[in-house]
Amino acid sequence: MTPDLSDIQTVVRLQLGLRNAGAEDRLVEDLGAVSADIVNIVVALEQKYDIEVDESALGDIRTVADLRDLVARRL
Repeated sequence: MTPDLSDIQTVVRLQLGLRNAGAEDRLVEDLGAVSADIVNIVVALEQKYDIEVDESALGDIRTVADLRDLVARRL
């Protein structure tokens, strides 16, 4: 099951206070996220989808699409 990209984008936008977040936007370089932001986004996704994400997986997250793929692997 693949989560809806728009749901992931909404979480990213809310966490970062943005109006837009495209699938290929890079969290750090394009959206200005810092490591704490990424952790907060992942925690929000864990709560939303009732999943657990290993800390080791955080290093592989570069884009909004990566977040969607991460959630999809945990569902």
